[in-house]
Amino acid sequence: MDEYLCLSTTVVLTPRRAGVVDGRDNVVEVLLRVQAPDAPAGHAAQRPPQAIALVIDRSGSMAGQPLAEAKRCAEYVISRLRPTDTLSLVQFDDRVRRLWPAQPLGDGSVQRAAVEAITEGGSTNLHGGWLDGAESLGTVAGHGLKRVILLSDGQANQGLTDPAKIAAQCAQWASRGITTSTYGLGHQFNEELMIAMARAGGGSSYYGDTAADLMEPFERELELLGNLCLRELRLAVQAPDGVEVQVVNDLPRTEGQWHLPDFAWGAEAWAVLRLKVPVTSLPPVGTAATLVRVSVSGRTPDGEAVQLERTGLSVPVLSAGSFNALADDELVTRRLIELAAADALTRIRAAAARGRWKEVDRMLEEASRQFAGNEWVASVLAAMRSIAETREIERAMKEMMYSSTRLRDRLALREEGLQFSVDDEAQLPTFLRRKRMQGKSDKQSGPTA
Repeated sequence: MDEYLCLSTTVVLTPRRAGVVDGRDNVVEVLLRVQAPDAPAGHAAQRPPQAIALVIDRSGSMAGQPLAEAKRCAEYVISRLRPTDTLSLVQFDDRVRRLWPAQPLGDGSVQRAAVEAITEGGSTNLHGGWLDGAESLGTVAGHGLKRVILLSDGQANQGLTDPAKIAAQCAQWASRGITTSTYGLGHQFNEELMIAMARAGGGSSYYGDTAADLMEPFERELELLGNLCLRELRLAVQAPDGVEVQVVNDLPRTEGQWHLPDFAWGAEAWAVLRLKVPVTSLPPVGTAATLVRVSVSGRTPDGEAVQLERTGLSVPVLSAGSFNALADDELVTRRLIELAAADALTRIRAAAARGRWKEVDRMLEEASRQFAGNEWVASVLAAMRSIAETREIERAMKEMMYSSTRLRDRLALREEGLQFSVDDEAQLPTFLRRKRMQGKSDKQSGPTA
């Protein structure tokens, strides 16, 4: 892939209001957008080889349709890879078995046969299965994309089961260039563990409410991987002395840098910075205050390191009257609303976990009123209310957690409009769609009441 094209990625900083007030402390909210250029002609044909480890839960709870759909998804992954791509296959229940080592796919016939032969087994050594998948990719040469794709419907009840320790191992493997995406199925898997693994492991987290909903998440990830512009994005922020910086998205952070999601041609990764600017940091009225400087680094799909041009933000110091006359930027406001809705869903999920359904109903009603002006958020909350009415606690817990996560870390279309239209969304690549329900495919979910 042409590194020059990746370097034409731009970093844009937009404050909610283009100024600060003289004579007092200020809180300044800034939208950072990392924007990819349009895809170059023939980019799909130029995609460098990828290495994928498919790790499939075959525990007893997967018997029947869940395992059949998991195998169908695995075969779909195989069909989307190229003969030069590397694939390893791992199955696990209480025992881990590597069905196929990390080797070039070729025509895929042997790997398909291995997938077809998977049958249900015993309990769930989730960590052991994932680790074998990661280790299988450790033998693959080069710096191209290497990803473990883990599918499970259950709890980790054999081998290492501590979520913090498992997530820490995912982070360690990610630092070696082997990332992790997780796929949960149904209502019994541990969503905290699966999301933590993907978050620490530099991949994506998905779930299917039913086995029939599994295929769309696989399509979503493979479509993204086939259109990658940059991966392993890292955000470094520098602010003047005394200025405090918070990343409102609550993105993962290591070694003083925040992790942005991998992103595709024509898309943008984003974060909202909240800057606390003390009055002592402000220059006189009428002059410009430098608030922050940012730098973004990453890798091209074939592993070449890229450092984007540093970007800074300065705004004028204004009188209170002049500042109050400024309008809020619509896009910054919309992203802040999404993040506030994510926080609300986290609080509502905590109430659901305690079985306080009247409190859940009240909080959802309040959130629906508060965020009624944002069509996408309103549609998400409407879906949550319909789920809450069923009092299915496991389903509600998962949908709220995955929706909250997606509100915080989603990729956006580079020129995303302010309005949310279901028909317009259906025309977008799957990885850019603002879904109303994360556990349902668009075909399965239907209109939201």
